[in-house]
Amino acid sequence: MNKNTLLITVGIVLVGAGIVGGLLLKNSSNNPYELTTVKRGEMTQEVSASGKVEAPTKIDLHFKNSGKLVEMNAKVGKKVLSGQLMSKQDTAQLDAQVLEMQAGIDLQKAKLQQLISGASQEDINIYETSVLNAEQSLEDARKNVIDKIKNSYTKSDDAIRGKSDQLFTNPRNYNSQLIFVTSDSKLESSIESQRFLLESTLESWSNSLKIISTENDLIYAVELANNNINQVKSFLDDISSVVNSLTVYSNVSQTTIDKWKADIFIARTNIDTVSSNLFTAEESLKTKEGALKSSQSQLALKKIGVRSSDVAVFQAQISQAEASLQKTQAQRRELMIFAPSSGVVTYTNGEVGETVGPDRTIMSIATTGALQIKLNVVEDKIVNVRVGQKSRITFDAIENEEFVGTVVSIDPAETIIGGTVYYLTTILFDNLDERIRSGMTANVWIKTSDSNNSLYVPVSAVQNKDSKKIVQIYNGKEVVEKEVITGIKNDIGMIEIISGISEGEQVILGNKK
Repeated sequence: MNKNTLLITVGIVLVGAGIVGGLLLKNSSNNPYELTTVKRGEMTQEVSASGKVEAPTKIDLHFKNSGKLVEMNAKVGKKVLSGQLMSKQDTAQLDAQVLEMQAGIDLQKAKLQQLISGASQEDINIYETSVLNAEQSLEDARKNVIDKIKNSYTKSDDAIRGKSDQLFTNPRNYNSQLIFVTSDSKLESSIESQRFLLESTLESWSNSLKIISTENDLIYAVELANNNINQVKSFLDDISSVVNSLTVYSNVSQTTIDKWKADIFIARTNIDTVSSNLFTAEESLKTKEGALKSSQSQLALKKIGVRSSDVAVFQAQISQAEASLQKTQAQRRELMIFAPSSGVVTYTNGEVGETVGPDRTIMSIATTGALQIKLNVVEDKIVNVRVGQKSRITFDAIENEEFVGTVVSIDPAETIIGGTVYYLTTILFDNLDERIRSGMTANVWIKTSDSNNSLYVPVSAVQNKDSKKIVQIYNGKEVVEKEVITGIKNDIGMIEIISGISEGEQVILGNKK
């Protein structure tokens, strides 16, 4: 490596170190971690190699994968222009995917624009109407609950005072007694005590209904009604047990006993019905309360305008979708062969309808006056290199200038050098320059991918965990793990983050030493 090459290399290393150093935060004394800030900027992924300039006699063109040949525009002797479509495999499926993905991106962008623009007055009016409807519906539900509570009292009063009191002497006094003798004195005493307590229950319940309204807290009123209903149910269950066991004796006829049984049965049925109706009304009230809160929240969101977090979510989704679209478009382009340079077709080998693969030379082009560079690209880098990609080219002999070239072919067969697998890759200069001579050593950087507005962090910040890629975020108090989707890497150790984290967040690189 000569002096000029050494200076360029040192410069690149220093720039890279400056970028990495700029990312690292000045950690406070109580911060146990080495941190970096998530930043946004241009990301470029390149594959570098060196080779010799030579004058090509021909350029052999191949497809990268096997597929059905649907278009062949090459004939021997035909003059072609650089970039002209020469041959194509079946792209119908990828064409449909590209259209569908582009439509999805356009839809997401439209939604984002709608979000940024904010809700229109028409939208707000709709949500305000929804709130008014929910309020009216809630008011109706509250009135229904009050009706059911009042009906519960009416039926309870009838069950006790209208249908059960015929079985007692002095039923509303503390010394109330059953008018007949039972075989279970303990149960008889319990019934008489319950009847005395129910009198005060009905009195207090009646008083509470005089002040109940839709503006009151109905939760207490419902709880009181349910407790009172359960008290009445228990009393009627005991009365029913006693009445159903009665037999005819001197003072009571069978007709009277049958009437008692029928009245108590009706009373129990009525109480079961009002209990069920009150439960249904209460559940409806809860539902209407939830619906009103939901409508109010939606209206509030419409009125407060766009939130930066919502915009960030849309932007991340769009970036992810665009990255997927670029990948699909690249796959589609791999099914096409374009003329890498102007020249003349000297050889063709393919018929429309047949299946052709990477092992077959589809055509050869003799270029006119162009120069090319042959590179040996190592196997772990060749996977990102494709025909048609642009490259930066520098020469030790030509200082402070860069030239542009295009990848025109990749040899499908490997080349073994020193036990390492390489693939011969050909770069064609985009423009002629009389200073460039055959035999010169060229330094080449093939641009395999780029992004103009990407989030990025050091590669060391991304960890693999449970088949997922995660980064650790430090918010000043605790460490939070976030799953991320990564993209391209560059030569200075940075990796693109498509989604999962936001610009400005602090990412952990490791513990302080």
